[in-house]
Amino acid sequence: MATPADVPPFPIPGTLVDLILLGPADDRRQLQDSPILGDVWLAYAADPAGIQDVLITPHKAATAGMVAREIAARLRRTRLDPAQRSHVASLQGVVAARLYIDELLRVIVPLTLWWNEHGIRSTLASITPSALLRRLTDVFTATLEAHERHDLALARHEEFTPLDRYLALAGLILWAGRGRRKSTPATVDEVLRAATSSVPALVDGLTEIYRHITVTDAAAAATPLVFQVSMNRRVMAALDRSVPAVKGDAARTLFSVDSGKIAWAVLDSGIDAAHPAFLDAAGQTSRVRRTFDFTRVRELVSFDSDDMSDADLERLLDGVPMTKAEAKKRLRQLRAEAEAERPLNWDIVEELVTLDPAPPPANHHGTHVAGIIGACQPADGGHPGGMCPDIQLYDFRVLARTLEDTEFAVIAALQYIRSVNERHSYVTIHGANLSLSIPHNVRNYACGRTPVCNECQRLVASGVVVVAAAGNRGYQRFETKEGLFENYAAFSITDPGNADDVITVGATHGNWPHTYGVSFFSSRGPTGDGRLKPDLVAPGERIKAPVPNGGWRAESGTSMAAPHVSGAAAMLMARYPELIGNPRRIKRILCDSATDLGRERSFQGHGMLDVLRALQSI
Repeated sequence: MATPADVPPFPIPGTLVDLILLGPADDRRQLQDSPILGDVWLAYAADPAGIQDVLITPHKAATAGMVAREIAARLRRTRLDPAQRSHVASLQGVVAARLYIDELLRVIVPLTLWWNEHGIRSTLASITPSALLRRLTDVFTATLEAHERHDLALARHEEFTPLDRYLALAGLILWAGRGRRKSTPATVDEVLRAATSSVPALVDGLTEIYRHITVTDAAAAATPLVFQVSMNRRVMAALDRSVPAVKGDAARTLFSVDSGKIAWAVLDSGIDAAHPAFLDAAGQTSRVRRTFDFTRVRELVSFDSDDMSDADLERLLDGVPMTKAEAKKRLRQLRAEAEAERPLNWDIVEELVTLDPAPPPANHHGTHVAGIIGACQPADGGHPGGMCPDIQLYDFRVLARTLEDTEFAVIAALQYIRSVNERHSYVTIHGANLSLSIPHNVRNYACGRTPVCNECQRLVASGVVVVAAAGNRGYQRFETKEGLFENYAAFSITDPGNADDVITVGATHGNWPHTYGVSFFSSRGPTGDGRLKPDLVAPGERIKAPVPNGGWRAESGTSMAAPHVSGAAAMLMARYPELIGNPRRIKRILCDSATDLGRERSFQGHGMLDVLRALQSI
């Protein structure tokens, strides 16, 4: 692992590791996905050429002794420095080893469940160096954009797969450890620019690693031996236990809950309505009733909407079953009514934002959130179902290109939901899930009184349950004159979770909430004006749910916790129809029946969601 003295290894900033693993700091929705946990990546990034003492958690089908023996044998065959001892040792349920980064990649990762279960070996074998070069260039370019301009690059950054993130970090650390540069980049931007210009060197390092695995270690273990790798802790996480954890399955069975007449709005990036998880019981029709693209609503209702070019009009009409002539007529009418200071004509707006057929969503987030609320379990049982597998869904696409446009789109969607319910003598849309986070601007608004919060209050007052994520700002890194400072952050609830009547949801561990308490990333209360938030917590770590194009994957964040509560509220209304139109009582029932986790009220709210106890309390 030695490098020439005149080109020493250099450290990778920890903020860059976080950025690649988790996304931009102002909207982190997930934990990392590979079996190498974040603290391991950070340790190797700080000392790319060094050796790290790691703890290896065996797969459930393997004993620690078996894993230690296999690792030791492989290291003996492949160790670059035979004089350097690896100190492989096992205790009950854990194996310790001292490893260089390339040994971690060559020896440990191919033994993991992740490597075997997700076909990583075959995927890597099929990636040509030129394709790998393009992938890494895309990751570094988008990461640099995300670091400099959060709102414009975020959607692109989220599209990278767990394997893309894994390869980017592995290649970056290998490259930094071999020190093939005369100057030493220090800041995040400098490292990213240097990496982007040196992608061929990164590709060479990765190719060397994975050629070794493919050629000299083709006889991989038939059964995964390793679950994950950490630095100083042992973490056992499950992907598919979140609904049982809140007793949603028991509640459905015991109370014979049928949510087929309940409809929920998902204000997010969009739902893949064609996903099998959203089909009805007959497997024929999607339960996603309608899809609305509110990201375009600001342009449609603006005062210069009828003056837009044909190219802009075609872009706005993408997916809308309407001719340009018809659209221009409606835009002129909206303009005339706006000039006359009349209320917005939602019937016209509805025509202009309805997608039929709906194109695939821009990213996976909304599909994942909707799946937690209402995915049906596949016939083979290979993936978990959602809270209400028969619920009806409305897809509101609101995540626009900038923060300002997004807040506008959210407010418009909330107002439209009120207008839909006011058309009829019954509630059409019973609830809304907002797994999104808008930082509160203390200079402009009182806490809980921002425009989006006020609109949520009005929607609740109209009889609709509103559930919002608390935000993922519970653990933050601050830059000081003395360097980086990390700490848990109070007063970190984001909008619209600051709204008083909204059910604000933090995140906890899916299986062992009493042991692990509140997730480190989950925003803490109280609110900036001293009100107690969050209201309760629900599973938000590595929750498995649908993603577009028929897939399933695990994601983490308070975005994943909120839809569990949406599903619980829907079940209450399905079982007790007299609760429909009474969202404040539903909130009180869910909070009063939550399980106390023994944590601070500002961390856990009233406690962990318990659907069965909520149904039994009525």
